[in-house]
Amino acid sequence: MKEKNHICPVEIAGGLDSKIRRLIQNPYKILAPYLNPGMKILELGPGPGYFTIPAAQIVGPEGLVIAADLQEGMLDIIRKKITGTALEPVIRLHKCESDKIGVETEVDFVFLFYVVHELPDVEALFNEISGIIKPGGKVFISEPPFHVSKKDFQKYTGIADNSGFVIIGKPRFFPNLTMLLKKK
Repeated sequence: MKEKNHICPVEIAGGLDSKIRRLIQNPYKILAPYLNPGMKILELGPGPGYFTIPAAQIVGPEGLVIAADLQEGMLDIIRKKITGTALEPVIRLHKCESDKIGVETEVDFVFLFYVVHELPDVEALFNEISGIIKPGGKVFISEPPFHVSKKDFQKYTGIADNSGFVIIGKPRFFPNLTMLLKKK
């Protein structure tokens, strides 16, 4: 399934990291049920690090958060936030290619928040994630209904299944379309 490319520009990254958003989408409440100290996670499309920094705090110094983004500008924003802090060794910044994640580290968890609709080839995405994530690893996907219809989100389910994942939950984050997958 080919998707339209709606990549969020770096110029509006500040709006993705606001106090108002924290009231509506608290990153700690969203991540806490899925992350544990010492986990290795991959966050695709981290933007300015809205979820990256809380994830790193949850997995702690024994864990790893790989923040993988297509835009070097987004990675620069995160780099500025973590340089010289205790989180710097916990967060690995990785620049993706337009058609490939390019991460070789095996991870326990993959986090995609408002990013799948931005990618040109959802099938290739799930296939690559399947090769990165450990058996039994989980994938959290949340999409905004103003970019993704319920019908298109349902198509992701079939693609995920063909890539070796099964749906184990549909967490509710109004108004988002959300699913939790597990590698078979």
